[in-house]
Amino acid sequence: MSFHIILLSMKIRASIIKFLILLFLPFFLWQCSEDALVDDLSNSNLNIDTLVVSEIFGENYMVAPNIGSNERLYLGTKHGIDAPLSFIRILTPIPHSYDSSFVIDSLRFILYTDDSSLSTNSIPNLFYFPDSQFDENKSTYLDYGDFSLSDWLYLGQPSVRSVTDTTDTSSSFTHTELVWNIDSLKQSLTDTLDSILVRSFAIQLANNDSNYIEIFSEEASQGQRDPKILMYYRQNITSDDSTVIDTNFVTIYSNGDLSIIDPSNVEPPYDQLGLSNGLGLRSVLNISFNAGSLPENSIIRSGNLIMNADTSLTPAVYNIIIDPLNSDSSVVDSITIYDTDPYDAIGYPYRVSTDAENWVYTFQIKNILQNISLGNETNIGFKLVANEKNDPFESAWFSIQSETRPRIEIIYVTN
Repeated sequence: MSFHIILLSMKIRASIIKFLILLFLPFFLWQCSEDALVDDLSNSNLNIDTLVVSEIFGENYMVAPNIGSNERLYLGTKHGIDAPLSFIRILTPIPHSYDSSFVIDSLRFILYTDDSSLSTNSIPNLFYFPDSQFDENKSTYLDYGDFSLSDWLYLGQPSVRSVTDTTDTSSSFTHTELVWNIDSLKQSLTDTLDSILVRSFAIQLANNDSNYIEIFSEEASQGQRDPKILMYYRQNITSDDSTVIDTNFVTIYSNGDLSIIDPSNVEPPYDQLGLSNGLGLRSVLNISFNAGSLPENSIIRSGNLIMNADTSLTPAVYNIIIDPLNSDSSVVDSITIYDTDPYDAIGYPYRVSTDAENWVYTFQIKNILQNISLGNETNIGFKLVANEKNDPFESAWFSIQSETRPRIEIIYVTN
């Protein structure tokens, strides 16, 4: 009996609390909204103004192209740019090769492409060399002026296998596998006496002038379509006085690859700013903006560099990066082909990348402009480069002479 009385009392008490909350909630909300309106946000001493900076001058410069971080390997010629050969590195030796119970049955070197209609002329030849022959992050065509594969072991052309999606009722094409029999390399690939343990493969087209192929590099996937070696093996496993022969395979992935890109047969136009990874073309901008360009203590609400691309020469999808310079390189010219980029940029947090919208690039550079106006940074120029993931055979072009020349539009607040 007492339990029911206590329960009833608790229900009555909860109802009273709920009633009081509903009664005073509108009052509290009204008070909160009144408090939010007490502060005067419309200070009559603040003014919003705009500034357009059109004094922007640009110049091209060239860096020998290195596309080691690209998601494709390239062979052949496209848009005048030549990719004469590609390198692939295998760092580790074949595992377990020192185990006498371990017998290698076969070795297969595999590359992947999304080309479904390869001809005999567009299938690459494979070569092998037992030592390292390239630096994925530094090697360029300038390092291979007199390079020859004559000392490399020729492994021929691959067998070609077209792969379809078996889970799809229409059996749609997914990719093509290029498979080489490399059983002849068993001894070289299982050599554990070599302390460097670097093995180099190279691919090259028999006719580079009229053919072209793209192959997945190690950056393209998480292993599914990386260049690789498949090792099929047998191993004797002894247990409880019985021996079982285990047959299986091991995957050995590449740990570096690089296509050599040679743009020396292309002469880019010099009346436009150009950006291209394949041409090694980059640009530097000099923008007339400094600490005195805005009234003192101005706060920039938005600051955008706007550049109109040449629609006849620039692809619709092409990512571009802008980065303020960290050091002056006034000696840089547009004729020399540099081994490495002569311009040192600040990077984070000012480095900005963007895609175009209807061939118009809008770079939001408010942060660097604000710090220049406050005297925290010095404006010594900006570097423009093509994103490393762009197709190296494509390029972006901008006019600096026409009515659509680059400009900066700034909206700022001042006292």
